[in-house]
Amino acid sequence: MIYQLFSIILSALFLMFMFLALWYVAIPLLAVAILVSAFGVFLKKIKQKTKAHHARRQPIQANDVIDVDFKEVK
Repeated sequence: MIYQLFSIILSALFLMFMFLALWYVAIPLLAVAILVSAFGVFLKKIKQKTKAHHARRQPIQANDVIDVDFKEVK
């Protein structure tokens, strides 16, 4: 009987410690990881927009003149 009571108390303490570890360690680490990841994605989007803005080409319109030089193939 004492062994069973000791086992229940030990299990309860272990579960309580695991809950506290999850609450005070794992959840803040997960939140920090999510914030760092979101900041990295944000920076990547900003860099991608600035590069795409410089490399952007004008779309071809219906009345555009396209100059093509043909070379003779021998």
